[in-house]
Amino acid sequence: MRWQLVPNWEPAFSTKLSTINAKSETAFDSPLFGELVSRQRCIIPITGFYEWKKDDSRSRPFKIHLQSNSIMTLAGIWDTWRPGTSFERRSFSILTTAANRFMCEIHDRMPVILDGSVVDDWLNPEIHERKELQELMKPCPNEWLSAVEVSQLVNSPKNNSPQILEPAITVGAIDRPQRVLFED
Repeated sequence: MRWQLVPNWEPAFSTKLSTINAKSETAFDSPLFGELVSRQRCIIPITGFYEWKKDDSRSRPFKIHLQSNSIMTLAGIWDTWRPGTSFERRSFSILTTAANRFMCEIHDRMPVILDGSVVDDWLNPEIHERKELQELMKPCPNEWLSAVEVSQLVNSPKNNSPQILEPAITVGAIDRPQRVLFED
């Protein structure tokens, strides 16, 4: 599947709409996302995601991951473009929610991270009631998350190397250790 939901009415398998993410709070009321969140849900397994913390005049990139370093399960919705034809393609959007207290230090939004115990409910096609689904689309507990500042290399899609994943080292007169956000 392609990450950036392409509505089935688009003439080509592309869109100028901002459909990488969908706000869980308004998804049900959206002509684009409403039916999808009711009937076409998926999960997106990831090891972490990047978010930028704005400090004064610059943005610092952080990789957010589970403290356990296990796979995160994000809530998503999907659609099929040109179903039943030789051109058929699928795409998805990640559902987001308001940031929990941990994420508020970096950004005001975050992906909906599902607990393993609710994944079956999220994927169950028999569950399509708004109230029941909204209960699943909440911020995860603060304790689940950890963040580490990473290299500015992550700022460009041209950079595709292992160094992107390495913690940032501030180089100056004295090398300093990596900056971990909210370390105990």
